[in-house]
Amino acid sequence: MRVLFTPFPATTHVNTQVPLAWALRSAGHDVCVATQPDVCEDILGAGLTAVPIGEVLDVGAKMNQEEAASVDGSDPADEASTADEAQLDADDESWLDVLDIGERRPERLTYDYVHGTLTAWTHVIHQATNPRPVVAELVDFAEDWRPDLVIWDTMYYAGSVAAMATGAAHARLMFGLDLMGRMRARYRTLLSERPPVLREDPMEEWLGSLLAPYGREFAEEAVLGQWTVDPLPTALRLPVDHPYVPVRYVPYNGPSALPDWLREPPPRPRVCLTLGRSFREIVGGDKASVPALLDAVSDLDIEVVATLNADQLAELDGVPDNVRVVDFVPLDLLLPTCAAIIHHGGSGTVATALAHGVPQIMVPARMWCNIPKARRVAELGAGLCRPAEDFSAAELRTMLTRVLGEPSFARSAAALRTQTLAAPAPADLVPVLERLTAAHRGPRSHRTPR
Repeated sequence: MRVLFTPFPATTHVNTQVPLAWALRSAGHDVCVATQPDVCEDILGAGLTAVPIGEVLDVGAKMNQEEAASVDGSDPADEASTADEAQLDADDESWLDVLDIGERRPERLTYDYVHGTLTAWTHVIHQATNPRPVVAELVDFAEDWRPDLVIWDTMYYAGSVAAMATGAAHARLMFGLDLMGRMRARYRTLLSERPPVLREDPMEEWLGSLLAPYGREFAEEAVLGQWTVDPLPTALRLPVDHPYVPVRYVPYNGPSALPDWLREPPPRPRVCLTLGRSFREIVGGDKASVPALLDAVSDLDIEVVATLNADQLAELDGVPDNVRVVDFVPLDLLLPTCAAIIHHGGSGTVATALAHGVPQIMVPARMWCNIPKARRVAELGAGLCRPAEDFSAAELRTMLTRVLGEPSFARSAAALRTQTLAAPAPADLVPVLERLTAAHRGPRSHRTPR
């Protein structure tokens, strides 16, 4: 069969899709990866076929523009709820803080809150990162190439539109917690309690308008897929009534080499310190203080491997003697040698630490599911967390000392590793995807391939 992958155009999102893409390719299926040109080099570097669609997105610039707009008082979502509208104009407060899609407290998830959140995310984020010309070009390619299955990133709805427009089976591939699935489930319940005339659905309005030119009507599968491939352990999954297909998370960090120093066993407990790639390459800077992080570890009898680039180092007066600074090292190679990891809560970092059973100290910022995911890992006993804007060097030192000194953290991390490894490997998932594709593939579009 022909399988089309459509990752969100960011390196970390491409990396999440590579192991499954190669499993299907190795099983003899035709595979290509279509997205915007931002990440074509990443796709080619993974040995896969890249199909550039549309213009460069430069998601970092777009996100920073929206953040600036919300701080200077402009309203990012005119249809957001009146209950939260006034808060959007609060000094130095982002609409992402006010309308948090990762909100878990039931008392906060009122109709006004959920409607405002989905409206803001639809109009500000999803429409900007799924522009109509890109959707149209992806549909054109899908009509020519005629995939049997489309596997799309949970942030890249162009993939679901292309699948539904051409009759392909389609599934989301998660990179973190299913915040949209949870929010949609709550919203559909709230909508059912309202009079039909007041049932406004911003995602149905937007996605329905994208599907209409191809003679397709909106269905909930446009938002959540016909099923969802989930690489996180079941223990972390949010309670959403939706068909999930588990797959083992296989870390992929892009083309890399094993450094000589990593071949030697560490003389002291080794701790990885990383703030990931997304903040420094996409979002425009770290949310956690690098000087505070290094100050926290400076007087401990440990070896710290810190992945910091030149910009991050520029804000430092010096580097402690027990810290080795590297611009990049594959976490999949580094973490098996580590007793703990300090990080920002990114999905790839969390999943790699889970795969290797490494206890985690997390200082997450409010980016998609970083905070709720970090809290869930802490609730399961595999680490500790403190939001990036709240932690201090002294507090972080205490957290690290606890994680290194109390065996319960290592035991809980090992239990989550066992659960991670129990999921089907990508190669084992191939026959499952073949069966699901045969069951869900719909009528083909009427266009004759060129």
